[in-house]
Amino acid sequence: MTSALSELVNILTLEKIGDDLYLGVGSKNDGADATYGGHLLGQATKAAIETVESGKNIHSLHAYFLSGGIPGEAITYFVERLRDGRSFCSRRVVAMQKNKKLLELNASFCVKRVGLKFSVDAPEDFHSLPSPESLPRYKDLMLRQDPIPFREDWALEERGVDVRVVNAPWGSAGLSDRKGIRMWIRLDGQLKLDAATHAAILAYQSDESLADNVLTPFGLTWGSTGVFLVSLDHSMWFHDVIDLNSWHFVEQWPVYTGSERGVASAHVWNAKGNLVASFTQEALVRFNG
Repeated sequence: MTSALSELVNILTLEKIGDDLYLGVGSKNDGADATYGGHLLGQATKAAIETVESGKNIHSLHAYFLSGGIPGEAITYFVERLRDGRSFCSRRVVAMQKNKKLLELNASFCVKRVGLKFSVDAPEDFHSLPSPESLPRYKDLMLRQDPIPFREDWALEERGVDVRVVNAPWGSAGLSDRKGIRMWIRLDGQLKLDAATHAAILAYQSDESLADNVLTPFGLTWGSTGVFLVSLDHSMWFHDVIDLNSWHFVEQWPVYTGSERGVASAHVWNAKGNLVASFTQEALVRFNG
């Protein structure tokens, strides 16, 4: 396990400080003055999971970002048990920091069943995509940029997830046919297959570049002069158990930008081309260029 992956596991390892009450470490090097949204999503997801009996896996979450957090300050997570049924259970999580609400998240869990099955096909070029190993690591890709399109401390930070960009404004292939960002991801090292931890890591990673897609049609990033971009809400569906020890392909694309808001969506396929997760986010977008 690399030191970056060890640090990510530490971020998602919460301290139980009371009944359904957890404490998470604060964030750092977020690239902005507030807390990285994925940090809140990952920790809140893990807090919800901690209160659910084994045999039920998370299948969806819906979150609202309410306030920007203070990097470096611990975050408290209050979990409310909304329902415990035989097949499904629901949890509500509130993230607090210095008596200020940062995030509210609702998560649902269910027993795995076998039923009718259909899923969106992997992209037409899936089997001809460049292999992850043929692409530069994210840090190396950023070092090739002149100038680096984001804050340098954020862009060059190792985060425990190995990202290999296929399509992006800062990648050699440019945007995808859907004007979006596509990438391969996997853990930067090996980690025991624990469904709870791998789901929380994917929740953490899902916020990494999704909002960027509402800016890609305009040739902008959140690091561009005059851009103000902040996540408003985030929804995620886990279609199957996630094993991030192996490569997964993430396709993101812009859905809508207007009225100072933007929506972007994403699908995640495993290396076999099976759809394993989907997520969508809305962001506040302001540009004074």
